[in-house]
Amino acid sequence: MAHLPTRSFQAHQVFAANTNVGKTILSTGLVRAAAALAIGAEKKRMKAFYLKPVQTGYPVDCDARHVKTYAPLVETSRLYAYPDPVSPHIATTEPPPDTEVLQATIKALRSFKQSLGHADKGWALLETAGGVNSPIMSGELQSRFYRPLRLPTVLVGDSHLGGISTTLTSYESLHQYGYDIPALLLFHNKSRNHEFLDKYLAKAENRPLVHVLPSPPEKLADPAADAEQLHEYYKRTESYFRHVVEELDRAHQQRLDRLEELGEKARTKIWWPFTQHKTVKDVTIIDSAYGDIMTTYVEPSKDAMTATGDNNSSSSSSQDNQAKEWRWREMFDGCASWWTQGLGHGSPELTRSAAYAAGRYGHVMFPECAHEPAVKLSETLLETVGQDWASRVFFSDNGSTAIEVALKMALKSTQDRYVHMGGQNNNTTGRIEVIGIDGGYHGDTIGAMNACSPNAYNAQVSWYKSHGHWFTPPTVVYKDSQFQITIPQEMTEGFSGSDPTLKVTIDNLSSVFAKPSESDPRLAIYRHHIRSTLTRLTQGEKRQFGALLMEPVLMGAGGMVWVDPAFQRCLVEEVRDFKGFGTVEPSYQDKSQGLTNDWSGLPVVFDEVFSGCWRLGRKSAADMLQVKPDIAAYAKLLTGGLITLATTLTTEPIFNNFLSDTKTDALLHGHSYTAHPIGCAVANTSLQTYREMESHGDADQAREDWGALSHGPLGVWSLWDQKVVDKISRLEIVQGVVPLGSVLAIQMRETDGPSGYASMLSQKVQQKMREKGDPEVAIFGRPLGNVVYMIASQVSTREQLAKVENILLRTLEGPL
Repeated sequence: MAHLPTRSFQAHQVFAANTNVGKTILSTGLVRAAAALAIGAEKKRMKAFYLKPVQTGYPVDCDARHVKTYAPLVETSRLYAYPDPVSPHIATTEPPPDTEVLQATIKALRSFKQSLGHADKGWALLETAGGVNSPIMSGELQSRFYRPLRLPTVLVGDSHLGGISTTLTSYESLHQYGYDIPALLLFHNKSRNHEFLDKYLAKAENRPLVHVLPSPPEKLADPAADAEQLHEYYKRTESYFRHVVEELDRAHQQRLDRLEELGEKARTKIWWPFTQHKTVKDVTIIDSAYGDIMTTYVEPSKDAMTATGDNNSSSSSSQDNQAKEWRWREMFDGCASWWTQGLGHGSPELTRSAAYAAGRYGHVMFPECAHEPAVKLSETLLETVGQDWASRVFFSDNGSTAIEVALKMALKSTQDRYVHMGGQNNNTTGRIEVIGIDGGYHGDTIGAMNACSPNAYNAQVSWYKSHGHWFTPPTVVYKDSQFQITIPQEMTEGFSGSDPTLKVTIDNLSSVFAKPSESDPRLAIYRHHIRSTLTRLTQGEKRQFGALLMEPVLMGAGGMVWVDPAFQRCLVEEVRDFKGFGTVEPSYQDKSQGLTNDWSGLPVVFDEVFSGCWRLGRKSAADMLQVKPDIAAYAKLLTGGLITLATTLTTEPIFNNFLSDTKTDALLHGHSYTAHPIGCAVANTSLQTYREMESHGDADQAREDWGALSHGPLGVWSLWDQKVVDKISRLEIVQGVVPLGSVLAIQMRETDGPSGYASMLSQKVQQKMREKGDPEVAIFGRPLGNVVYMIASQVSTREQLAKVENILLRTLEGPL
């Protein structure tokens, strides 16, 4: 990121608490002092730059002209100018897109940096327009518009009477959005606002240094006389401004020092999850994140090809100089930060919700209590992902815990219903198990691990004990421009003739989810296999089961396995219809009288921690299957990617199993921060935003691209470009592609080395994607065995995804 500060190039932005507080006067003094300064032990010459992205009242008012007049050594630039002296949002009836304005700003900063000679250092200042929360042309607030740059900020306070309030409000706005504010500048006058602000901010995190400067002279009617007194003012205050610039340089160098120490500190003090520390070569240092992009700080020896940002236009001397420095690099968050990002990093809407709840509540005790965020979230969940089936919401803190809660709900309900549960009958194995799908993953707590088949995640856990039977699933991939369903051999015996494996091809993504006709051979195969297996398990092996637990549609950590929707529907139907799970207890029959939507067979539990909350394009994977569970767990996208929270939804019949006059019959599960108001408030905002995006047709382009519009509300689509996915599906190295909603998973063909989770192939691909990125943008991803996956957020733009797709294609088409 050639526009961001380095050791040799500093860039700051100036925000003001209000209009008419002297922002341009102070900006001029700063760049004027910087241009006259020699920085560092080597006393390199400082080259100063000034940028005004938005100017109104032009040409009568021109801040860049003012700077050039009183600081002639400074190189100035102005980007967008409008004649009326009004707020930018009403200065034009044809505002340029925000992306255009931002890119123009970045280009200007980049050009400043690229103009530095080998012996030069650079100091740039970007002056905003109006106050901190004044709008730009589109109506977007400046505090939000400039956030992707996150330049160190000089805040110009309001020195007038009443200015303390506007100054603190501006400071809090910037701080809330993640800006660093190393300096607060005010003029000295009789209001003495600086005294209070210095004392008030003394304990603030990363507190700004409060600098007090002499007030400028009153404007004179005679332009020549006014110019003369301003020249005199800038000369007289040189030492003041030089001191501020030196303090900004000190803060800048200290910031880079801290970043450059982070990697080694992390290596010696942190135990990373899911990480073999011996294989970690480079620590990714993340300075900040916004939208889909993480801003990382890279050592000089790493990725030298991108050291200068733009290799084509930088001078060779500048390249040599910058190649020796640590530098910035934007990285697309290709794993959605472990699948949590729904509304992008640093979402202002989520930040505001969190701040309000933190200020209103902090955290409050939840059992036997109620607060608005929790009640509202319960209502919202029951109206969306729990619509037409759920009536109760249980709160927890993460996906694994939500599954533990779900298992407790299901197993007690089953045990209450059937007489012989828990080993009371000598003809049983003595424990209650679950039915699931091989390859499923439900979390890392012991109970959730025991409810999975043996896998790489539980292999080294001595307490792990397999508590269930797992069906090998029929799977779906997009390969060679067709959706291919592969049915495993153990299901097809007796049905597929001489061919041990039956394959079904489907042309359209939405058609994969359509309920097949009764003549479809898959239904007979699936039903026969499920019925015969359940009979063998319960009658032949005398095993007892308490729940059907599965990840609907897409199994995430197990390798992004797309299970045939028809199979999962059949599995739910057969489990609910099967009569061999146990004998109904008479007392339970009495309890259940009058209950509606009661479960049959076994409670059906959906683990939607990964797939739920619009991850796959619809509000839930259950909605895509057109199946209603009895219990379902939600997390990850629930809070849009800001804070941890999880919920387990269920029905009234399941809830009623825990009703009693005895406390020990209750669901004895919880944690200290259950239903914490901050998480609930953020989740409310997140779900509201997802719903609005759906109703406003934000994904209509993707729906059209994948032919989903013709399928109405049952249409299924992908955010990833259909033509690109099609091209990937035809590569020889690719076994198949899974394009669902925001997920793009690519199963690679392993030709050498271990397969599955132990494969190193995806790690090689991820490394190549970093190397093949644009000069300043790469892709950050997590390896998943032989599966390369990309996950967009729900607010990813087509433009951004096109860049990712281009890098991905170039990587897969080249040597690995």
